[in-house]
Amino acid sequence: MIYWGVMQDGGRMLLGDPREAALSFDWDAPADQLKAVFPADRIWEDINEVCMYEGGKGVFRGIVDEQNTRLTSEGLFVELVSRSREALLLDNEAEPVIIKRPSLESIHKRLIEPLGFGRIKGESESVPGELRVEKGASCWRVLCDFCGEYLGTEPYVDFEGDIRCEGLGEVRAELRDVISAELQRLPYKRLSAVWKQGYRGGYDTLYSDPEAPVVRRRYVSAQSGRDPRGMLEEAKRDSGLLTVVCAGGVWPLRGIIADVSVPGLGRFEGCRVRRGTYFRDGNGERTRLVLERGKGDVADQEAF
Repeated sequence: MIYWGVMQDGGRMLLGDPREAALSFDWDAPADQLKAVFPADRIWEDINEVCMYEGGKGVFRGIVDEQNTRLTSEGLFVELVSRSREALLLDNEAEPVIIKRPSLESIHKRLIEPLGFGRIKGESESVPGELRVEKGASCWRVLCDFCGEYLGTEPYVDFEGDIRCEGLGEVRAELRDVISAELQRLPYKRLSAVWKQGYRGGYDTLYSDPEAPVVRRRYVSAQSGRDPRGMLEEAKRDSGLLTVVCAGGVWPLRGIIADVSVPGLGRFEGCRVRRGTYFRDGNGERTRLVLERGKGDVADQEAF
């Protein structure tokens, strides 16, 4: 990985090899995070962004949340803590407003363009009705809710800084050079039944998972907007995880569907990456990935 810093005046600085670095991804968190410590021979200028490249391709671009300069017995070091540009949407409160016949274009023009995002990509047609932006809602929440309800997608920001709302898609990847692995069976995560509130106020609609090993019930109000089927499926995915550590760097991770063979555990296919962290330190480069068990895996069931 090659690391560049972008200063406030737009100038660029080659940051060199970090003493240690950790780049983290979480499917449930909009922004990736990088923490990196670099040797330095002087105090650096203020850095606004950090960019990471692998083989000439940009893999991470993040705004700097912290720039910490430390003098130790081993010398001078600069720690940079940064998050990918989704952080700008998370950190900024959206203007309370009512947008009639909302569209991606109108949301972009009113709420997002002032944050420095020049382009937004996705279905641009207006939808009927109005979008009511409540006080305290973040720009990310407004955009994410609109994309989820009307486009069936989840937005993200690409390396160039464009907001992408057309859907990420899936990329199949074979994980290699496995250093270690852990297979987790977590039956306490599984739900056996979700009761949904009906129009008369009672919780009288049942959604169940007959394969759940124990009884664990949840009740969903009519106002919550939660999908009982989705809750059962998510709980099922959470109950079986595979953690693998691979030599080298595996990035980016969002949208990756992984296949991996683990000696002694078996072959796992169609596993979505739930979380991942790329490490670089004195032991070299490695990537730790937490995978959802895929439907097509052929793990050795005797391991359970």
